[in-house]
Amino acid sequence: MATDRPAGSWRPGDAQLGWIIENRIDEAYVLSWPGQLETWVPVHDTGGYDRARAPGGSYDFRLDQIKGTASLHSGNQVHLTFDTPALHPRANLHFTFVYFDLATRGTADPAWKVPSLELDRICTPVPGHRDSRWVFSASRSGLARDRASKYQIAMRDLAGSNGWSVLPPRASSSPSPLAANYPPPHAGEGRVGAQGGGSEGVSAQPLEANAFFKRAFDAAFLQAATGDEVLMAAQPDVFGRHRLAFSKSTGSWASIAIHGGTATPATELIQANIHVATFVPHPQHFILVQHYDRSAAQWYPWSWLIPSTDFAKLAAGKGAYLLFTTTLNPHRANRWTPFRMPTSAVAKAFLASLRRRTARAAA
Repeated sequence: MATDRPAGSWRPGDAQLGWIIENRIDEAYVLSWPGQLETWVPVHDTGGYDRARAPGGSYDFRLDQIKGTASLHSGNQVHLTFDTPALHPRANLHFTFVYFDLATRGTADPAWKVPSLELDRICTPVPGHRDSRWVFSASRSGLARDRASKYQIAMRDLAGSNGWSVLPPRASSSPSPLAANYPPPHAGEGRVGAQGGGSEGVSAQPLEANAFFKRAFDAAFLQAATGDEVLMAAQPDVFGRHRLAFSKSTGSWASIAIHGGTATPATELIQANIHVATFVPHPQHFILVQHYDRSAAQWYPWSWLIPSTDFAKLAAGKGAYLLFTTTLNPHRANRWTPFRMPTSAVAKAFLASLRRRTARAAA
């Protein structure tokens, strides 16, 4: 006969505990923020950021490294050692330290939210590790007077401590970066494969097809990356900014909405619909439209990477959606032609937007 596990006897592994703590902090942010809150999670192990967050439609990103423990020292002392192999302190990056109570199976107040610029004031570097390993030690008592005490914070106050405006974001009036200019295709290039009713290649289910285009972009991004970049995925993916990339060394960023199709009507037109309610243009936010020919089981060799500020000016539609419509015929030019580029070059062009922003800031 099964019996209940005694309270407090359950103990997850380190990886499980980290995952649980990160998700409990996500819950605390979402439940305590009065509006929509977007969260991005790394696609790959970055050694840099665990989360990026911003109010829905805002580009005021906050980055978070999350460190947690389920052990206490000397009764009420949180003590943990952690590594920061890719630390580049900056104003929008914080460390959140959390104690997880195994008895209640939840995070316990207080947490500690420490600006990365002040990490060396609160944590002690471990000798022999070139300042990449640190020790955090703090009392959980509300009466504590240790050097971490002023960074104590209730979980419900984490979102409010970021200084975000609760007002809806305004569309950016910054000038759009130059559209990527690629030479027009030569005769015979960009031809769509034979049409038909075949079902080879990508799934016809919309959710599976959407995942296919996003994962393909992830793979191309990681293939072109230098190691300095962090690629993050929206979670939950409901606000239209599917991926967010940061440079660890400079802090520059770019975001992208990924749209793709697999069906080609007889007119050889493709279309993408952008939901107006969650669309806020910004020069560093891009719209990517791609096509995969299911019947031929191959990528269309041209894609469209469009700064959202340009997309806002050129897209049609006055209702719930902004519409992108163009032809797959490579010999016909229209207003979207300046943003057309080889599909194989999309990830490199997106990565270049990080470097362009850095160069403009230094000028």
